[in-house]
Amino acid sequence: MPALRSVLEQYFTVYHTPPFPAQARVINVAGTQLAVATADLTPREAALLEALTPTPANPDPWARFLTQNGPAPTKGIVRLIQLNVVTASSDPKLWLEALSSLFTTHVSGVWLTPTQALIVEPQSQTPLSLAELLSDLDTLDSDFDTQTRGYLGQFWPVDDKLPALFAEEQRLASYSGDRVTALPNIALSYYTQAVRERSPLLAALRTAVETDGDMRPVIASLYHHQGNVTAAAKALYLHRNTLQYRLEKFQAATGFSLRNMDDLVLCYLLIQGR
Repeated sequence: MPALRSVLEQYFTVYHTPPFPAQARVINVAGTQLAVATADLTPREAALLEALTPTPANPDPWARFLTQNGPAPTKGIVRLIQLNVVTASSDPKLWLEALSSLFTTHVSGVWLTPTQALIVEPQSQTPLSLAELLSDLDTLDSDFDTQTRGYLGQFWPVDDKLPALFAEEQRLASYSGDRVTALPNIALSYYTQAVRERSPLLAALRTAVETDGDMRPVIASLYHHQGNVTAAAKALYLHRNTLQYRLEKFQAATGFSLRNMDDLVLCYLLIQGR
């Protein structure tokens, strides 16, 4: 396996730690998750990558359906919850059974790779929340001495579109470096990444906005509290008047009023991926 890593690093751009780029193939090498950039691969390079890192057949019905063009295991509406176990469990089967038992409804669990597990959660009146997923992973990691990151997918009908939707959700999960995340948390950053990277206008605005490095958490907190200054100040452990002063100073320096939602959304966009 070390030889495989060396070959990959010789011929491709390899990322060793998340967050991984949006256009990358995530693979497991000797129990370690790596990502190979795929944005600019030629057909020959793509074929070489496939030959070096083939996807092994998985007998599980959900794995066959989602990754190997197999038939749908069931009907209805489900959510796919991805788990990336950075430090693997010595008993993967028991680990997955323990996680499944924490759900209030019956779920299906499957290992896609030695470090990537999937929970299939049917739609119900009590779906798992992001906070509950974080709490469950804290419990699991403490009990099994593992380190796990999770992605909470959207609910989708089980039909022929689901494998493609799952593939995109896999890319979203690989992009995020957060312990647990979901589409609403990273959509703005993920889907604007290419534009942000090549726009000189956004680069210039980003420089202006980040001149005061202390404003980054302020912008994020205001965005997450829908522009509510009082709630943001409380989350930042700042007096409301102190935050008001910093907002006025920021507006004088940049021309952006963070009390205006359009300005706030733009500034939040500018600090993504930094």
